[in-house]
Amino acid sequence: MSELDSSSSSDTGRPSTNWGRWGPADQIGTLNYVTPETITHASSLVRQGKVFSLALPLAPYQPASTRGVLHHMLETGQGAHQGGRPLWMQDWLSLPCHGTTHWDGLGHVFGDGRIYNGYEAEASITAEGALRNGIHHARNRVVGRGVLLDLVRCRQCRCLPTGYVITPKDLEEAACSERLTFRPGDIVLVRTGWIHVFREKGPDVFMGPQPGIGWDVSQWLKEQHAAAVALDNLDGEVVPCEPEAVRRIGHPDFPRPIHYELIRNQGMMIGELFRLDGLAEDCARDGVYEFLFVAQPLNLPNATGSPVNPLAIK
Repeated sequence: MSELDSSSSSDTGRPSTNWGRWGPADQIGTLNYVTPETITHASSLVRQGKVFSLALPLAPYQPASTRGVLHHMLETGQGAHQGGRPLWMQDWLSLPCHGTTHWDGLGHVFGDGRIYNGYEAEASITAEGALRNGIHHARNRVVGRGVLLDLVRCRQCRCLPTGYVITPKDLEEAACSERLTFRPGDIVLVRTGWIHVFREKGPDVFMGPQPGIGWDVSQWLKEQHAAAVALDNLDGEVVPCEPEAVRRIGHPDFPRPIHYELIRNQGMMIGELFRLDGLAEDCARDGVYEFLFVAQPLNLPNATGSPVNPLAIK
C-alpha cells in the first residue's frame, strides 16, 4: 500500500482513497456497494416492462468508429441461389476495449507505481493483461438502481457547452427537478448531450474539448456511495481538465485527473459513450428517472475495459 491508503496527506492535499476499505484482496471497488438488498430494490422499479439499450451501434459512422471498430463477414449468402444446399454465415469483430460504449475498469489507470487497492502496476499490468483489477471481476456486479441526471433538459439546451465543468450543484438541481433522492449503490448516469456533436460538427470536434464531471463531482460520488458513473461523452470528465484537479492528484501533467481519482484512488468504474437520449425522452414523458440498470462487462479475463450493451428497464 502507498501513503495514500485510506488517508489524506496534509502536505499535498491529496484526498483519501478506498484502498483497503473492502480488504487487501478487493478487485471490484465501489461495486461492493451493490448488495442483494440494492438489487432487490432495483428490481421493484420495473413496472412497465420497457427496455432501453444505451449502447451505440457497432457500425461505421458512429462515435465508436473513430477508435477503430471493424466488422468483417467471413462467410456470406452470396451464391445461395446455386444448388439450394444449406450453408452458414459467420462474421468477425475487432475493436478496442475502450472504443465504443464501454466501462473503464479498475486496471485502466495507474500512478506512483500503483493501481487501485495498492497493487503494484508493474507486476499487475503485464503483456498477459491486468492480472489484478481485470474487468472480468465485475462480470456479474453491474446491476442495480440506475438514476438518470438529465442536465440537458434541466439546462434547457441541446448539449452542455464545450469545457463545461459539471458540479454537484448541477447534479443536485437535476435530481431535485426529477424528484430523485440518492441511495448507496446507485449507478449514476449523466446526460450532457455531447453525443450530438459527433454528427453536427464531426469527430475532430467531438474528440476535443468537451463538458464533463469535475473534481467536486468525484468527491460527491464518493460521498453518495455511488457504485459507478457513466456519461454520454467521450471522456466522462471535463476536457481540458481543471488545474485544481491535477494539483489534488499530485500529477500536474496527467490530463485525466478524474479518471485517476475515481478509478485508481476510489475504485469506481467510469462508463463512456453511453447513448442516453431515448431513455431521457421516456423519463421526461412519465416523470420516472430511476430504473433497474444492468450493464455487465464481457467476461474478458484481465482486460482493462469492456464494451457493454447497458439496459435500463422500467
